[in-house]
Amino acid sequence: MTPPSLPPCTPPLAPPPGDGPRETAALRAGVRTGTLTRLHRGVYVRTDEWSPLDGRDRHVLLSHAVMSGLGGGCVVSHSSAAAAHGLPRVLEEHPDVVSVIDPRRATTRRSTHLLRRPGHVRADDVEIIDGMAVTSLARTAVDVARVEPFADAVLCADAVLRQLVLPEGHRTGPAVVAALGEQRVDLLARLGPTSHPGGRAARRAIEFASPWAESGGESLLRVVLFELGLSQVELQRRFISPEGDVVGRCDAFLAASGTAVEFDGYVKLTDPRMLHGRTPAEVMRDRARRDQRLLACPEVRAVVHSDYLDLVEPVRLAGLLRPAGVCLDPRRVTAAARIAARRFTGSSR
Repeated sequence: MTPPSLPPCTPPLAPPPGDGPRETAALRAGVRTGTLTRLHRGVYVRTDEWSPLDGRDRHVLLSHAVMSGLGGGCVVSHSSAAAAHGLPRVLEEHPDVVSVIDPRRATTRRSTHLLRRPGHVRADDVEIIDGMAVTSLARTAVDVARVEPFADAVLCADAVLRQLVLPEGHRTGPAVVAALGEQRVDLLARLGPTSHPGGRAARRAIEFASPWAESGGESLLRVVLFELGLSQVELQRRFISPEGDVVGRCDAFLAASGTAVEFDGYVKLTDPRMLHGRTPAEVMRDRARRDQRLLACPEVRAVVHSDYLDLVEPVRLAGLLRPAGVCLDPRRVTAAARIAARRFTGSSR
């Protein structure tokens, strides 16, 4: 899969080398009038091109601005590398601090818009994306798993495994399982001993990760189901009708209760690429018909549709699962709600 390109935004502006203060004053005047936005020291961009960008694109552009002032040897890493690769994270907003690995440093140092971590990156673990040195997919998954919360680590590792194991789309079979095993062993080997900082939590996330989650939303759905106490979840389970016809796949299947769980992101009703020429009403009609075909399969006793808000508030998801026959421990539901509150709002309620 080709890494996402630099956002379609005018390259950052900076005073030409050797010029006097007049050009610098003009840039600062642009900031005062709102026509320019200052990204980093000496680096500016047109506000009308900056404002429409989403969190990921803004962070990637900031990374380019920061890297333009760093010496050689620094490599964009951790969550900043994940943004450059287009890997998902729980929150859409990205921090305004760019993470890099700097081989010249012995300790971690943070300054405005920049977090330097000590370390070395092997040459084969560096990729060039739009002219910027970035850690490879595998190295990024390991670095993110070491420092980010469990959900963010899983979302990142899921997407990396999907690109490494299933570059041509969904597949199953012994060859895929073997390839997954090799990639997981490689990621775990990169972690080193669990005594390393963040090693135990990172190992847990990578062992949990799966290439069969087809989006960040599906990855987060599986995380929340796990936090609700549902550890036996099959991703992208394929169903065959009693007549032998292929009905399709569901995002997550809870075999113990025969419940198919679908994650319905809003993009399915708004993105023209996913609508395939249909109206939202036609999408809902097709969904209902597909549900009927799923329920005709002997393994399926219920179909549950969830959305993003159900993952933000797991109590809502629990309220959808219980009527479908899924047994949930109230204590696990309460615990999942607390975890979600910390994840999305920082609250400890």
